[in-house]
Amino acid sequence: MTGQKRTTAMNEIGVAVDVGSTTIGVCCVDLIHKTEILSFSFANPQYIYGADVVTRIKYCLDNKGNAKKMKALVENVLQEKLMEKLGVDYRYIRRIAYSGNTVMLHILRGLSVEGLAYAPFEPIDVAYYESKGFLCEHNKVLERNDCEVIYNYLPGFSAFVGADILVGAEYLQIGKTEGYELLIDLGTNGELLLLNKERGFATSTACGPVFDYVISGAKYGSESIKVIANCVKRGLIDKTGKLVDTFFETGISLDRNFTIKQENIRNLQLAKGAIYAGIECLLKKAGITAQDVAKVYISGGLGFYMDKRDAFTLKILPKEFDNKIIISGNTSLEGAKRFLLSDSEKRVEILKMWENIRKCTKSFELATCERFQEIYLNSLDFI
Repeated sequence: MTGQKRTTAMNEIGVAVDVGSTTIGVCCVDLIHKTEILSFSFANPQYIYGADVVTRIKYCLDNKGNAKKMKALVENVLQEKLMEKLGVDYRYIRRIAYSGNTVMLHILRGLSVEGLAYAPFEPIDVAYYESKGFLCEHNKVLERNDCEVIYNYLPGFSAFVGADILVGAEYLQIGKTEGYELLIDLGTNGELLLLNKERGFATSTACGPVFDYVISGAKYGSESIKVIANCVKRGLIDKTGKLVDTFFETGISLDRNFTIKQENIRNLQLAKGAIYAGIECLLKKAGITAQDVAKVYISGGLGFYMDKRDAFTLKILPKEFDNKIIISGNTSLEGAKRFLLSDSEKRVEILKMWENIRKCTKSFELATCERFQEIYLNSLDFI
């Protein structure tokens, strides 16, 4: 029933929300019958104030009222969408669970983002989660809903590794064996978690909206990746990302108004190089190689549509990951959905899992990785 309006009345509805920098995913569930009602997504309206978390942090700090404006933007559009999709059943909403990156959840909770702007980059909510059993919860009354609604804000790792990756890891049940498993959330703020049953390492990469808007005319980031990968295979773009002389000035015009220009390729290289370098730094921290990784989970909208072969051609992922990749969809949203549908006993188990993963995982900034600049520069080329 994805995106359809439901007309059958019920007693309790839960809403799982994944607040991404570019896209917000929503899933409504029947809390009584433990079933999905509908799901949909929409563009994050905060985009008008900045394409990535860094520019949005700056906007929040520029003026006292800006953070409230950003919070209201998301809440108002979400409410409008829920009213539209659920119709009269909107009044049965009883619980909303928010997952997403740390900056987005700070803004939604009305917390200051100042600590996320400057070293040592400490999120305000860390102490809260550690003292309150890893779950922030409060109640409020929604417009056109005269019952109190419970709001849950799911926990994350650090300033730039958020609830989306932690919730996704629990949903996928990774980190239960001696072998390392890697979770990569490909989005505006690419987040990575390398985990086994004893320890983990997490980091994030500032990709910006490049994967979503690489080429004018492309509807999805995966389309841009595919056409650039094809041009690399055909020799129209060399290993360094340079267009051949014939197309250097004009770019390559393709079907459906696609035009690949040199700046498009360079922007993609910066974003994909950040992902590849992030993976290399995680492996370095763990003291292993790409060959040692048992499974690689790709989540996020881009990962769902991307052809794995294109990821190897453009060196977004190491070629050693071939035959290890599992396309996982929106694991952040699925994890929030599972939390909503679980009974109280199961929720306690989920909270413990989140806590265990977080306690055994070291979150670090890529800039602190030894030889990061060298690793990053070596990651820019194509295969």
